[in-house]
Amino acid sequence: MSLRKYLVLPISLLLVPAFLSFSAELTVPSLEMASTGTIQNGTFSLSSIAQADIALSGGYKYGGLLRLAFSSRDLEKALGYGRTSLEPATGNPTQEEYNALLDRFNNLAALQFKLAQVTARKPFDLPLEMSYFIGFSDTFCSGEDFPQLFGSVPITTEFKGFSYFPQGIGGNPAYQYNGIHQAIGTGLHLSLLPWKHVVPMLYLYQDSAFINESTGIPESGRYSGDLRLLVNSDYVKFEAFAGATAPYGDYGMYRGGLLAFFTTGTGADFLAQVGIPGWEAGTALKVDNLYFLFEPRLSIGLFALHITLFYHPVRYLQLLNPDERGATDINAKLLIGDILKYRLQGGLESTVNLRSGSSNNTLDLRISPFLSVVTEGIRWDVKLRIDPFKYTKPLEMADTFIGVRTAY
Repeated sequence: MSLRKYLVLPISLLLVPAFLSFSAELTVPSLEMASTGTIQNGTFSLSSIAQADIALSGGYKYGGLLRLAFSSRDLEKALGYGRTSLEPATGNPTQEEYNALLDRFNNLAALQFKLAQVTARKPFDLPLEMSYFIGFSDTFCSGEDFPQLFGSVPITTEFKGFSYFPQGIGGNPAYQYNGIHQAIGTGLHLSLLPWKHVVPMLYLYQDSAFINESTGIPESGRYSGDLRLLVNSDYVKFEAFAGATAPYGDYGMYRGGLLAFFTTGTGADFLAQVGIPGWEAGTALKVDNLYFLFEPRLSIGLFALHITLFYHPVRYLQLLNPDERGATDINAKLLIGDILKYRLQGGLESTVNLRSGSSNNTLDLRISPFLSVVTEGIRWDVKLRIDPFKYTKPLEMADTFIGVRTAY
């Protein structure tokens, strides 16, 4: 691990007083907590996970941003481990002792560095914005930037987060699907702002998202560039990007994708996210390389129907996930109410998970009545998730889910 990675967090923390001295603003851009209650062998138990972003920002024209992230895979274990300590080893550890140490390490509740960024807005009165960033920068083709850049209504899919992927990707709740790509590393970001409804962007950075598959150590010395375009109108919203990374393999790593959102303005919407998060040039291009999510939405009065089809890519955010090969989710959601207008909605949804590339069950089904409420910037989601395939064990057929997340 490079010296820079040891220095970034301490230096960032030392900058906190400087931020505060310049009238910095402390915010929590995202917060998500979830508790799941299950009955196993006649015992009811709760398992909780959480993650949050804490942002310290200040100044408009030459804005600074420091973002820290908190996450925990299992808060119950983190609470227990936080009150115990380890004794020095007196001999070679056994496999059981090693696994116990690994479980403690994986379930720590930790505050970690996520992003440090300095932005110059309209320097020399030019219609552009320049940022120097270190860490997790912008996410591409998630739809999250349209409200911020253009003041539009939210268009993102709700089929994400702990509610649908409580174990994240590969058992890591902090590793979640959100958009098609994210710029991760150290570099520059340039946005052109002469137009009201069109924003082109350029990212040039050392890519820190690669992990050596044999050692598990982050790799350095790979450089990436991405071109990104966002177009906004009342009835159509469009985003596209294309990028490359080198050196990688013989000919480099390439990616691209698009997001398209269409609305009639009278209750019929359609969201599509389609792309290739990563493809090594010179290898066969397969369906496993694809990321696609299709979501038609229909609203009639207080009633709405959302149907989501999501096909998982094998490579996501520069990491290979063989267990995701062939994974497909189909979600049908019948809603009553309007969460944006009335801050209240309920309904029924069914979720089918197909795992054709897994050695475990290839089909999972959940039928879930739910209720969602928004109170002062916080959204509460309560579900009773029923697995009809467990009919032989009636007490284990259902689990309860309570989720809380920011809803600004």
